[in-house]
Amino acid sequence: MGIDAIKEIRQAEQQAEEIKKQAMEKAREILRRAEEEGNRFLVEVTQQAQQERQQFMRQAEEEARKEIEALNQKAEEECQKIRQMAQAKLDKAISLIMGKVVNMHGHS
Repeated sequence: MGIDAIKEIRQAEQQAEEIKKQAMEKAREILRRAEEEGNRFLVEVTQQAQQERQQFMRQAEEEARKEIEALNQKAEEECQKIRQMAQAKLDKAISLIMGKVVNMHGHS
């Protein structure tokens, strides 16, 4: 084998090493970018999930507030009915008592 052939082989080996080195650097860069992109995606997904949770909580609180208002209104209406019934019974009791008092004094 001649010296030229040996030089060509060494040069080919050096080129192969350089290509391998560049390929490794490129692979590391691709991995770094993929990791950055993954982290960015994770942050975005986390933020979106937090926003959706907050929106869900606002909706749930609003629905609960409306339900409480409806229940309070219904309870107030029931209380008003009970007050009216109690007042009617009180008025009737007063009339009965007054009638007995008048009858007692009227016959004495």
